[in-house]
Amino acid sequence: MPATDITVVEATLKEGWTQDNLEVQFLKDDELMKQLGVKDPDQMIGDVALTAIQTGRSGGFTMVPPTGSRETNPPDGQNTNQAKWTLRRAFNSIEIDTAAIKRTGNNSQAVARVVDTEVSGKISDTQKQIVRQLVTDQSGFICAIKKTGGAKTKVLELAITGALGLGVEATRQQWLPIGQVIDIGTEEEEAKAADGAEITAYSDLETKPTITINKEVEKETEGNISIKNSRSGKTSFSINGFRNMASLTSTLGEIKPEAEPGWVAAFADATGGAITRQRVIKGRRKVRQKGVNPDWGWTSLKQVEALENETYPQVRFQGVDGQNTGDGESIMIGNLRVQAHEDCPDGDFTYAKKDNLFMIRDEKPYWLTQKYGNGILMPQANSTFLYGSLEWYVELATNRRNSLGQFTQLA
Repeated sequence: MPATDITVVEATLKEGWTQDNLEVQFLKDDELMKQLGVKDPDQMIGDVALTAIQTGRSGGFTMVPPTGSRETNPPDGQNTNQAKWTLRRAFNSIEIDTAAIKRTGNNSQAVARVVDTEVSGKISDTQKQIVRQLVTDQSGFICAIKKTGGAKTKVLELAITGALGLGVEATRQQWLPIGQVIDIGTEEEEAKAADGAEITAYSDLETKPTITINKEVEKETEGNISIKNSRSGKTSFSINGFRNMASLTSTLGEIKPEAEPGWVAAFADATGGAITRQRVIKGRRKVRQKGVNPDWGWTSLKQVEALENETYPQVRFQGVDGQNTGDGESIMIGNLRVQAHEDCPDGDFTYAKKDNLFMIRDEKPYWLTQKYGNGILMPQANSTFLYGSLEWYVELATNRRNSLGQFTQLA
């Protein structure tokens, strides 16, 4: 490929896909990421971000007589602590066939279209996987598979119930797209059943979602699916999600609840059942009783539909041309805006306070190939492609964990 062609491509990338623009693109097209936003940590030590958190109220209060007192209670500082968040490394690669660039005849506008199509698509793919982590539990597990119950098979039936409570989300939302390389294993051995299997097909039937992989798995195999290399034994490299943040027991920010009793969610309800306005209001009250009035309700399209169907018969309209049956995207329950998201697990409903939940990063996403090489795109050996890679160190954090509450396994 002529040097002039590479120069045109590099100029297009450097002008249109700066660090600022990359971060804007990661945030702007997804409602969840847009609302969370990103911020710098208070301090960085290596890849660990430090942020101040509130864990409870202070002591030191005294009621004294009108004549004064020399026996007041000793002063007590605010109950704060410092959470430690290990930034997680999100990585994705792009490749552009040199023939596609050659066909443009070095026309800068045509090159820009080729490059923009590839980069914007790759950002969208990366965003999808980041959001998938934000709405789950930081384990790195995407879903479970059931025992095949037969001879060796390449078709694995995904679980639709159980601890993960996920199944159709993994295929319907394309958390497991064709071409994705995965491991199948246990909490101790992430690739015990399959190491580096590639997905070649999938079905998102509500009652029986399946995937097809390019490796055979022994019969009676069961286990959890994760993106290849996103786990190592018991260690997960995934971003925090609502499920582990809205927990009464899990360690978060390297702080254990038993060390800081106020460092837990307001409530975590896994009893299942149907969502109702009354239940939403009850959950809001539980969070409010911890001293925080939640202003977010993040849930699935399914649960917003259920709330709209419950509310509709109670609404009176001036006429048939003035009916408002809802948009399927959000609904107000009192002062709580309940927002639906297509990637939220069907059975989840999470309460949060916007000011207390955010994403942190040490710097904006960057081109790894530019930062540690000579250019954004580099020729691949023994191929006709140019290669580049994006990287972003990021984590989901909170400064007040009891502003969170969650229902899971809703009908």
